[in-house]
Parts: sequence; C-alpha cells; structure tokens
Amino acid sequence: MNIFFRLALTSLLLLSAAVGAAEIDMPAEIRAEAEILRGERDGYWEKVLVVRFPEARRTLSTSDGLLDARAAMNHAGHPQLWHKLGSEFMGRNGRGGKAYAEHVHLETASRLQLDTSALARMATAADLDNLAVVTRRHGPLTVTVLATAGAKSNAIRTGLDAGTYIEDEAPAGTINIVLLTNIRLTDAALARALITVTEGKTAALEDLKVTSTYTPAVQATGTGTDSIIAVSGTEGPTASYTGGHSRIGELIGKATYAAVVEALGKQNGFFLPGARRFPAAAEAPAKAPDALRLALLHLDAVPGDIAGNRARIEAAIQEAVSQGADWVVTPELAETGYNFASRIGTGWIAPFPDAWISTLAAIARDNRVALFVGFAERDASSGKLYNSVAVIDRNGTLLGAYRKQRVHGGAESWSTAGGGGAPFVVDGIPVGILICADTYQPEPAAAYRAQGAAILLAPSNWPPVDGMGPGDLWEQRSAETGLPLIVANRTGREPELDFSAGESVVAAGGQRRFAFSTGQSRLFYVDWDRRQGFSLPRR
Repeated sequence: MNIFFRLALTSLLLLSAAVGAAEIDMPAEIRAEAEILRGERDGYWEKVLVVRFPEARRTLSTSDGLLDARAAMNHAGHPQLWHKLGSEFMGRNGRGGKAYAEHVHLETASRLQLDTSALARMATAADLDNLAVVTRRHGPLTVTVLATAGAKSNAIRTGLDAGTYIEDEAPAGTINIVLLTNIRLTDAALARALITVTEGKTAALEDLKVTSTYTPAVQATGTGTDSIIAVSGTEGPTASYTGGHSRIGELIGKATYAAVVEALGKQNGFFLPGARRFPAAAEAPAKAPDALRLALLHLDAVPGDIAGNRARIEAAIQEAVSQGADWVVTPELAETGYNFASRIGTGWIAPFPDAWISTLAAIARDNRVALFVGFAERDASSGKLYNSVAVIDRNGTLLGAYRKQRVHGGAESWSTAGGGGAPFVVDGIPVGILICADTYQPEPAAAYRAQGAAILLAPSNWPPVDGMGPGDLWEQRSAETGLPLIVANRTGREPELDFSAGESVVAAGGQRRFAFSTGQSRLFYVDWDRRQGFSLPRR
C-alpha cells in the first residue's frame, strides 16, 4: 500500500467507537468465546463477530488459507457504508471494498492484541443481529456453526452466471459461515469440510427456493462472495475425513443447513414452505362457495413503533385466517403509523422488498391468504421514498407495490408522489389500489376502470375531523366507475391527529353499504360475491 493511500485511508477510516458488546452462548466443549462488538463509522452501524480460542487452532479460511488462528472474525458493515467507502477508494487502486475490509481486519487484530496472521477473517453486509448459531452433537462429537446470510442482491448459480470482476467487490449479499468442532481435524479434513459446508448451504438455498439474482428462472447455489472459516478442535479423536458419510460430516452438514435457513429467514424473510403456517383454529363462519371474505384491519398503529406495528399486523393476519379470510387489507402506513418520520426519521427504510415484506409473502403462501399492506417503501434503484401498499397473492408472490399519487406535506413530506399503474390481478380479479387522498379526484379511480379493474381497495388514514372528513367521496367514486370501493381505514390517536372515530367502508353503486368504526384495533369482515354483492359473515 503506497504512503498516499495509507494516509488517505487513515484519515477517513478512523477507529469506530465501540458502543457495546454482546456475548454469545457457546457449547463448553467447543472451548471458544464469541461476542459481537458494536460500533459506528461515518454515521452507519458496524459490527464485528469475534470468536476467540484459548490457544492457537489449526484453521482453514477461504480468505486467508491455512493458519494457526487465535481468533476468527466476521465483519459486518451497513450496506451504505460499504458503498460509501468502496466508492471512495475504488478510484485510487481499484480495490475499494477490499481495502476497507483489510483496514477493519487490522483494526480488530490490534484491538485483540493479535498479529493479523492469527486472526481469520471474512466480511459481509448482512446484519450480525441476524446471526444464526446452531450446534449439533452425537456422542463425543460436537459441531457449532455461526452463520450470517443475505441472498437477495447477489445470489448466483455457479456454472451458469457470469463473473464480472477479479479482485474486489463489496459483499452486498453474502453467506458467511464459521465452523467449529470439539475434535481435532487434519488439514485434509479441514479442506473436505469446506465441501460439506458448501453442500449444506446449497441444500438450504434449494429448499428455500432462492433463485439467482442474475438468472431468476434458475436455482441459486450461493452468492458469489461466500466465505467459510473452518476451525479444528483440540480433543481426541482426530478426524481425517469430514465428508457426508462420516458422522462428523453429517453433523457439519446438518448444522450448516439449519444455520443458513435460520439466517436467511432473519435477514431476508426466506422461510421453508410451511414454516409460517398458523396453527389450526376454530371453525370459521360459513361463506357462499363463490364468495371472497375480505378482512379489513381497523388498526391503531403507533407512530414510529415499527416492530410493534409489524407484530400487530401479523397477529391480525393470523386472526383473519382463522375466520376464513381470503384477503386482508390494512390501513395506509400500517407498518409505521402516520406521523412516524418526525419521531424516527426515514433512514431505516430498507430497499423494497425488505425482509419483513418477504416474511409477509411467506405468511401469505403458507396460509393461502392475499395481503394488501400499507408500508413505507424505498425504491431499490433510485432511493426515493414512497407511501405504498404491498400486494401479495395467495401463492406468496409479491405482485408489486402501489405508490400513493396525492401526497400531503407535513406528515407525508418524506414521500414522493407515485405515478399510478395497472390493476393487480389477485385470484383472477383485477384490483385497483388507491391510498386515502387518491380518492379526492375522480381520475385515479377512472383510470383503473378503463384498465378493466373489478374492485377498488383504498387503504386510508382518514380522520373524520373538520375539513378532513371524506364526506361522500367514496360513494361518488363507486358511482362514477360502477366499481365497489372498499376502504380500510384506521383508528386510535396520534398526538397530531385523532383517528378514533374513523370509518372503514364498503361503497357500491354510489351508496355506503356498510360502515365500521371502533376506538380500538379490530378486524371487520365482509363477504363479496361478484354476482350477489356484499354481505356480512354469519355463524
């Protein structure tokens, strides 16, 4: 590294301030300590998994080769941090991302008071909060695998997809695996373990049906930047072979498979078929053979409580499924609450579709229910933010997102106006989506009618207060288009607005057929037969 580059690197990459560490439970017989060091660099999170050994361990690393390691590390940086620093140094020597990773390796070795040759390394953009730790045992044998995994942006099928670089690439999607055993492994066994780990990882990708990012019609085998660190134990007996026919190989494969499945569920929302199926519930009210049951979630969303709102939505979907719902419709911005940006900002909004939207897709697939969910969207290409509704069919297929066209200032100043679009086809029915104020004027609804929509859904945050109430706009839109308009409104109070008297509505033929209101979160159900119209479910 030349002097100019070293000075530039040092000036930009100051030591990140460690703000805490989290210890990880490890099996006693593995004789290793593991923790996650947490810090921040240039305003973005940075985390390092460190696994330490009481003595030097024979280790095979796909980044370092064979070494006698006293520790292993998996460095995780925020995706935007990789982009920022990779771009900063790419023009200097063509190795931006790699230079950043090398700096963190040196920095971590110094913190651990180790030479870099005693610290096996790998790096990722996956969040270490989504780390999976899996242990498998049989008799005197113990295997522990620690895995981080991301496979949305960089999944490939080896042998088919093209390679585009030689030395450097930011690890946008990476499956990183640390393999630990309690028994001694020969160098040959360490090398064979890489094959067994890879087979376990690829089996997980196959069962999760993860496809190639570059050739979406084919199954992915990895991400192209995957890394493995295999560490020998210190106890007898010594294994010279770790293939799948050996007991130690069986444990390695099973632990790897389980860890990769768990990590991809946490990071990307990828789940095995049936993993998100809700338990069977009491018999639901009967419905006509040709009717669809719509569940309208009249939600009291808490502004800024993302985790809480997501949990409330998932619980409501479970209840709706137990009542025989075919479609579940949430209010506008159900994930975030309306006035969220002033509380938590927008930097947390991940590129669409994020892990939670993918989790909803698994829920839709496993429970055979279509979902229409209001959320805050970041466009993966432009970075622009939108007030959107995700549409997911019963097969778990993410059909896309509708973006609100008529956005307000103030609470919605963070969002960009969308441009409309075509109906989404769900259960063979063309569905037009409008969000709240999109029903102010007749044009958006009329555009859907012209494109063959059969029904309009309008997730809303519409408080009936002076100057803001809907009046008869919903009835007008249904009369003009001849289409039923279903409004899933919200309830509850935010300091800025009182939604508690808001109504969810079924409007058809210019009339308000049903209206539902409550001061607390609740699901309302309506059955729709395209020939017979709307009715309320009866037990």
